[in-house]
Amino acid sequence: MSLNPTQELELQALSGAAERRNQPRLLILLAVILILIAGFYTFSGYGSAATARERAQRQAVNAVQIDAQLDRYNALTQGGAESGLVTRFPVNDRIRSTLESSADIFGLEIPVVTQRRERAGLDYPLQRQIITAQLSDAPLEPTLKWINSATKNIDGLYIAGVEFSPSPAGWQIEVRYARWEVVPK
Repeated sequence: MSLNPTQELELQALSGAAERRNQPRLLILLAVILILIAGFYTFSGYGSAATARERAQRQAVNAVQIDAQLDRYNALTQGGAESGLVTRFPVNDRIRSTLESSADIFGLEIPVVTQRRERAGLDYPLQRQIITAQLSDAPLEPTLKWINSATKNIDGLYIAGVEFSPSPAGWQIEVRYARWEVVPK
C-alpha cells in the first residue's frame, strides 16, 4: 500500500498524538509539584519542631531554676534556726567598733559610721545591714587598706559602694558596706 504525501503527514500527526497520550507529562509534572510542596512542608515542619523543642528546653531549665529558688525560699521562711541561718548569717553588733578601731590602726581619723537595716519582706528571715562610713581629708593608700581589711575582718561584709572626692588635704571618702544577717526575734 502506498500512501500519498498528505496521508503520510496525517498518519505522522495521528501517531504523534497517540504517542503523547501514552506519555502523560501532565501527571509527571503534577507529581513533581506535589513532591516539592511536600518537601517544603516537611522542612518548615522540621524548623517549627526544632523551635518548639528549644522553647520546651528553655521552659524546662526555667522550671528547674524556679523550683530551686522556691525550695531555697521555703527553707528560709520555714524555721530559720533549723536551716542553719543563725550560724550562716549571725547578727554582728560590733561592726561600728571594728571599723573605728581598724581605722585607728591604719592611722586614719575615726570615721563617721551610720547603720540602717533593710528587710526584703515581713516574712523573710534575713535583713541587710547597710553601714556607711565617711572619712574627711584621708590619705588614699591607708584608706584603701582600711577598706580591704574591713571586708576581711568582718564576716559577710561586702562593699556596696565607694565614693571618692578630692579635698585640699586629701580625699573625702564615703564607703557603703553591707552584710546579710538574721532578723533578731
